[in-house]
Amino acid sequence: MLKVKGIYDGAKIVLLDPVVLQPNTMVEVLIPDQAAEQEQAYWRRLREAGLITSVRASRRQPRQAPAPVQVVGEPISQTIIEERR
Repeated sequence: MLKVKGIYDGAKIVLLDPVVLQPNTMVEVLIPDQAAEQEQAYWRRLREAGLITSVRASRRQPRQAPAPVQVVGEPISQTIIEERR
């Protein structure tokens, strides 16, 4: 696979490096995530400054909402009101 950078000029993508392609060659355009690039640059600057030695991959999983629990009897709100009296 060949990786070539380019710039979108508002109408078309202009490649920055010369590439020889046959007519009707299928290409794939990947648009970088700027937020991810900024975060990578942040960690790279910290490493270059000697403030860190490595970056650990995030192990945090997205939180999932807990499953609802079926309550038997009086509503919990009613029980709380009665216990506070």
